[in-house]
Amino acid sequence: MTETGGHPDDSAARILELRQQVDAMREIVRKRLDQNSTGIQAAAGLAQATEQFLIDRWNEAIDQRATSLRKELEQSTALIVVGGSGRGDIAPYSDVDLLFLHSPDSQQAFESCVAQVVRDCWDAGLKLGHSVRTPQDLLRTAKADPQFATTLVEARRLWGSEDLFNRTLRQYQHAVLKRRRRLFIDACIAERDKERVSHGATVQQLEPDVKRSLGGLRDLHLIRWIGAARYGSSNIDSLKLLGAFSPEDALRLTLAHEYITSVRIRLHLAAGRPQDVLTRDDQLRIAEQRGIPGTAGQRPVERFMQEYFQHSMAIAEIASRFAQQNRRLPVTQSVYNFVMSHRVDDIYRVGPEFIDVPRRLRARHCSTLEDILRLYVSAGLHRVKLSSGLTEHVKLVTRGFPDALLSAEASRLFLEFLSNPGQLGSLLRSMHETGVLEVVLPVLRHIRCLLQFNQYHSYTVDEHTLRTIEAAESFLTADTPLGQAYREIPHKELLHLALLLHDAGKGYEEDHSEVGRRLAWDAAQRLGLPEHQRDLLVFLVHRHLLMATLAFRRDTTDPEVLLNFNYEVGSPDALRMLYVLTAADISAVGPGVWNDWKAELLAALYDRSMIWLSGKSYLFEEPTRLRRTFADVQKQLHPAPEDAEQWQRRLETLPTHYLLATPPERIAADLVIAKRLTDADIEIESKYETETRTVEYRVIVHESVSAGCFHKLTGVFSAKRMEILSAQICTTTDGIVIDSYRVRDYDHEGEVPLFRQTEVAKLIRQALRGELDVEKLFQTRSRFATNVVQGPVSNLPMRVVIDNETSDKYTILDVFAHDRPGLLYRIAKTLFDWQLSVVLAKISTHFDQVVDVFYVTDTNGRKISDGERLKQLRDGLAGQISQFENASKSS
Repeated sequence: MTETGGHPDDSAARILELRQQVDAMREIVRKRLDQNSTGIQAAAGLAQATEQFLIDRWNEAIDQRATSLRKELEQSTALIVVGGSGRGDIAPYSDVDLLFLHSPDSQQAFESCVAQVVRDCWDAGLKLGHSVRTPQDLLRTAKADPQFATTLVEARRLWGSEDLFNRTLRQYQHAVLKRRRRLFIDACIAERDKERVSHGATVQQLEPDVKRSLGGLRDLHLIRWIGAARYGSSNIDSLKLLGAFSPEDALRLTLAHEYITSVRIRLHLAAGRPQDVLTRDDQLRIAEQRGIPGTAGQRPVERFMQEYFQHSMAIAEIASRFAQQNRRLPVTQSVYNFVMSHRVDDIYRVGPEFIDVPRRLRARHCSTLEDILRLYVSAGLHRVKLSSGLTEHVKLVTRGFPDALLSAEASRLFLEFLSNPGQLGSLLRSMHETGVLEVVLPVLRHIRCLLQFNQYHSYTVDEHTLRTIEAAESFLTADTPLGQAYREIPHKELLHLALLLHDAGKGYEEDHSEVGRRLAWDAAQRLGLPEHQRDLLVFLVHRHLLMATLAFRRDTTDPEVLLNFNYEVGSPDALRMLYVLTAADISAVGPGVWNDWKAELLAALYDRSMIWLSGKSYLFEEPTRLRRTFADVQKQLHPAPEDAEQWQRRLETLPTHYLLATPPERIAADLVIAKRLTDADIEIESKYETETRTVEYRVIVHESVSAGCFHKLTGVFSAKRMEILSAQICTTTDGIVIDSYRVRDYDHEGEVPLFRQTEVAKLIRQALRGELDVEKLFQTRSRFATNVVQGPVSNLPMRVVIDNETSDKYTILDVFAHDRPGLLYRIAKTLFDWQLSVVLAKISTHFDQVVDVFYVTDTNGRKISDGERLKQLRDGLAGQISQFENASKSS
């Protein structure tokens, strides 16, 4: 029996003794971990020692009371461990969860004992989370407070009346877990959802709270709480025997529980206080303590965290599925879901939120990879998720799939699935969870739970990858340049595939972009992509950092920077995809990384490059700009009221690119000329500009006399020793050709005289009417031509890119080559000889590089769709240009 009211030195000695006992318990835990005990074993040992310490303190408190009172307390009160303490699952500095239960008539004496125990524990450095309650108070609070109700699931009696404890526990189980089962389960899930939001709503949070973050120990607790209400047991092994879990899931939960418990205990021991956040410093220390070796591509800490996230992901996936399976909907909601659901293909049942397949049909219709991909395609089309039961079935079936070659049908279905945004991000997460994604693209297995140990990224590589898809989808309805670019991408499956693969090369010794290039090539071969799509995919993955690097670190108004960038990108379609990929990549790095400043810089680079590659600007919506242009042109024309409608019809015959790139006064002048033009007329205007020392030649002619107009005019200019700096050609819907060429005339220094402009205009008329052999003129004059290119010289090789995706009507050719006198004529003549019509051209020269864009059709006015002809066109044109360049060098 311990005496009270003694000498102060006795009290201090007692406190010191109590603290030494608690410190000894914690030191035993440390030694057990160092001796390779599991985390669960260490936690159980600590729980046992803590319980004995509590029982000793309680016995000391009641031993000071009269014998009759002690007997009364033994029959009418109980000391109960609840929550984590009841599970025997505590960390060295965790709160000890205690419930002091008493009958109403023993309250005063009981509470004085409780006060002494609480004081002793406080003095010993053991923090209690305790409450003092009667059975009636316990039941009332458990019904009103879900958090308190969950702690009672794990209740165990340490001391006192077994009858009082059992009777109260039965009342709680009947009143809360059985009669209010649905409310209890819903409340548990809701409380857990709130906790996840405040402590990290992603598994792969790079500094996770091992208890409260998604995939932490609290999700294991949620499983136990739901299990107690639904199956009458909170034990994982018992739940497995009851059919609540597969043996595999039960094993995954047990291993994850052990692993994360061990980590949590090490965090507490290192901090000397409650510490559940796994900081970067802790990650480095624990990786070293565990002796985890590094590899050529991964540091020890990255391998440690990859293991951690694999376990936390297992907990998160199983807990989510378990909660969904056991969450009973209200009758009204169930009726609503049934009424609003419908059958699809006599296989699927599609409701407002989920798609399902009846159990009797799953073996027949959800057993092959093609079946499962078809299921995901349907889910994407209806923008719903897979039901929890169907998800479990898919996961079990997928486990048996080999990493064999994909069938053509599987490839087609996967690409179709990727082409449909709306629910894509969510469904790809499901594919990731079930393993389907890694069956289709085995290269993604390497990045599962892969950590990037730096201050920039907030998520693991796989989580970041999935977030890029979700970010891209968010642009779908955005009223921004990004939204417009994303909506205009015709083959979104290529963009989404590039997003899936853009960081797949991480975790290797070599630069991840270089590894990614090879992985993208392999993925394209595996999926059977045609050559031009394969090349685009490889480019997007290999150079996914290019646009961000230039936009944020370079002067994108510098023509040389733009030249090199546009040379690599090659086409408007590739530019759109790279733009969206870049924005999605940055958005998915972490909270606050994407901002207005970065959006503005990227949009500016995108717009400048789009102008170069296609002659179009995407900073403003076309319909708005067109309406404004129409109004401005009408003001220039000053039409009589009865003529306004006629001029409007003429305006509408002009192509969009011409309307948006031409000043209103020039459009009005062209319309006046076109109105008076006869089929045989050839209108030519020329104007010298002092500031640029260039002459603009503007040719307006009916298409009936303009066959080969483009190559004939370029031939005349080249033969007359003129450097063609830019050219824009277009044709109205009623057959009027409007061409504009800006040239520098090297036969004249200073202002080009009027007689020279008249001479050139005469040659153009003769060429268009067939009175002049342009080829002969070019060959004769080119022998005396000298290279007029001056200024910086680039070392970029010649390149021809075919873009057959941007336009529904035209095939687009982008030509990058060194400028040589007559090069444009040779390109134009080659296209004409191949019976291709140039509908739109934008010609520009930057330093010694030409960046020429041609919109072409075949003789029937259609885009070229034959893959072999496209390849011949690209290779043949490149060959012609190379031959011309070599001849120019040798002359």
